[in-house]
Amino acid sequence: MVLAKLNLYWRLLRPKTVLSTVLAALGGAFYLGLPIGYNYIILALVIVGVTLAHFSVNVLNDYLDYRNGLDKITPRTPFSGGTKLLVNGLLKPERALLLALALLTAASIIGLIITLLRGILILILAFTGALIILTYNTLWVRIGLGELMVLVKGILVFLGGMYAVHSSLQPEAVIVGSVYGLVSVLILYANFIPDVEGDKTVGRRTIPSILGGRAWLGYALIICVLVALIVLQVIKGILPYISLITLTPVVVLPWVALKLKNAKELKDLIEALRFNAGACRAADILYTLSIIAKALVV
Repeated sequence: MVLAKLNLYWRLLRPKTVLSTVLAALGGAFYLGLPIGYNYIILALVIVGVTLAHFSVNVLNDYLDYRNGLDKITPRTPFSGGTKLLVNGLLKPERALLLALALLTAASIIGLIITLLRGILILILAFTGALIILTYNTLWVRIGLGELMVLVKGILVFLGGMYAVHSSLQPEAVIVGSVYGLVSVLILYANFIPDVEGDKTVGRRTIPSILGGRAWLGYALIICVLVALIVLQVIKGILPYISLITLTPVVVLPWVALKLKNAKELKDLIEALRFNAGACRAADILYTLSIIAKALVV
């Protein structure tokens, strides 16, 4: 019984989604070179902190989507529609809210510890991230800026990892971190598409719900920006040529865009979302490995 209940809470956390956040923190930590000595302990704190924060986002979104009725009217897919644990009565909404706040509190405590070790900038980055988490569902996604906040989140995690480990920031780090943000946007953007009608009903203004049948064009535009950013970094010498390996899984994404355009049934969308998630995770991994490779030769 206890194990069954713990399994439900584990499903509520949606651990598969945390990889992009962890990789962004790792990329930031290794961008200026290999961590030295006790900086690996700080890196471990960063990883735990961003993981807890990401889990809190997942749980809080499930709670809020239950409260506003979205999860009651959207189709359940492996990539969208929420966990349905609250809708189906498997977990109490109050417990989910308590868990979300507990996770965010724990992440904030870790942020304060790192602040004591590294300075006020960590607190500013952590506070900004926490503010985005708390207001994402109630503000940003309702005024058409939800995807932008996901981009900002990726940049903040990258910058936080960099400063926590090296006590330094570089101007081009925003561009480097933007790749993580854009990959997260691609995942989220595609996952929004099956929920378009539901989002409209509850007053959420995601970009796919705004574009309607042309949502695939927005997805294609994000791909173009992502490719351009990666190529630009190599041309400018920000990252080594090996970083172009990140584009290997990205070549699948134009096919995903066409699949999103031509999908007539939910099963067609699910296939597109599956390829999108796999390609984006592979891109995140390869991008991070290229940053670590750069650190090894510096």
